Amino acid sequence: MGICDSGSSDNQTGVNNSFQNQIPNQSSKYFSNQSISSQDLVINNNVIVSESHAGIEANYIKEKLLGEGSFGEVWLVKHRLIGKEYALKIIEKGPYSNTQQIDNEINILKKLDHPCILKIIEFHSTSSKYYLVTDYCPEGELFNEIKKKDTFTEREASYILYQVLLAIRYCHKMRIVHRDIKPENILIVGREPSGLLNVKLIDFGTAKIFSENSKSKALVGSSYYIAPEVIRGKYDEACDLWSIGVIMYIMLVGTPPFNGEEDDDILRAVSIGKYETSYPQYQNLSFEAKDLITKLLKFNPVDRITAQEALKHPWFNTPDIQNIDYLDENISRQMLANMENYKSDNIIKCAVLAYLVHQNTNIKECRDASKFFSSLDSDHDGKLLKTELIGAYMKYYNLSEQQSINKANYIFKNIDTDNNGMLESEEFIRACINPNIFTSHNYLKVAFDYFDRDGDGTISISEVEEKFFQGTKQTPKTKEKLKKMFNQIDANKDGTISFEEFSYMIKGVISS
Repeated sequence: MGICDSGSSDNQTGVNNSFQNQIPNQSSKYFSNQSISSQDLVINNNVIVSESHAGIEANYIKEKLLGEGSFGEVWLVKHRLIGKEYALKIIEKGPYSNTQQIDNEINILKKLDHPCILKIIEFHSTSSKYYLVTDYCPEGELFNEIKKKDTFTEREASYILYQVLLAIRYCHKMRIVHRDIKPENILIVGREPSGLLNVKLIDFGTAKIFSENSKSKALVGSSYYIAPEVIRGKYDEACDLWSIGVIMYIMLVGTPPFNGEEDDDILRAVSIGKYETSYPQYQNLSFEAKDLITKLLKFNPVDRITAQEALKHPWFNTPDIQNIDYLDENISRQMLANMENYKSDNIIKCAVLAYLVHQNTNIKECRDASKFFSSLDSDHDGKLLKTELIGAYMKYYNLSEQQSINKANYIFKNIDTDNNGMLESEEFIRACINPNIFTSHNYLKVAFDYFDRDGDGTISISEVEEKFFQGTKQTPKTKEKLKKMFNQIDANKDGTISFEEFSYMIKGVISS
């Protein structure tokens, strides 16, 4: 993908002997007295995912037009430095564009951190257009796969729907209802050697944050997949499970459960809620498949199965799904060891790793860490509790419960960078991986540009503060600590951090 080898020479980074002589040779003690840890500042997606001030074209090259419509265009783009491919959605602003919906999608995606949900990398807004850079899913929509096949086998369908349910279980735990789940909003990331599909859920433009016992009224969604209570104008997150039930029926039976020539005909059929069970394809389904369809398409949302319950349904009790997060035990043990060695006493290093991991979750090391995270997340809520990490130490190292508790306490203190008492996927990943994979020149330049907001080739203290203090309270003590850390990186004391100073600092704290 054009990524430089991690063993870059000093000439590649621009570090020379005269520059190194300006800095004391004490990288193992870097900022030991004035460090700012995650206990002082929070690193979350509001810090990691930000608006590009340089403009999207400065960092990305357009490769191919993937699609276009009334909303605008979707392009395959390649990052100029690291060569990684992303999708770029360009949305025209105008009298008929829903700017509120676009802002809503950006804000919702920034909150979400789950391997089965499309990630937003960065965004940019001009007077005439929105630019959204996201993960690239090379095989397109599940809708196109459905059009190619008459029906899916139960094995194929269960593997896909399990991932969709994982995403929705996480969303509902985060109190987010999607409201427009359909095959067009499920993208295929790739295929397992067995041919089974890996997918991600997309399009959160109509998603909504809900509160307990609250009901929505807006008629949102697509006619084939809309739940009857949405048509009635009083619904909650259970509407997402109905939509998944419709998709399951279509995949296994080959026709929509509620059909019609016009949208009004379809909505009328949905409002009645009766679907056909006499088709031979339906009759030939396993008892477990029929049972899950019935539970997902319960007319009364109160009686409908939840995402958490659906994930435990016997239909998903298959070898494929039991091994969906399989990882070699030696790799798992190494990741636990990496977590113990991870240090959060340098907030700039933590932010750099957070940013680079977020941009590169599809590289092998990050994919392995994501699998490890999912294998430990026993309740499938997309959050790792301390008890789940304790179980990992007892399993992989055969430690006593108290020893495992001590290990888990130490790790949580170091890597819970948003201080919420649980680990999100990317927090876990950046502590699990070997950070040396990100020490090449090009990766460091990408991270440097992330801080260099005005693109002048240097980082000022105001740019660092802008990153860390947006939306958080500044205390004089924390601000002073950050300034002292900045001054220690600024080896030649010119009031700014050059790329050479930045690279030397990052390599020093990563290798210490």
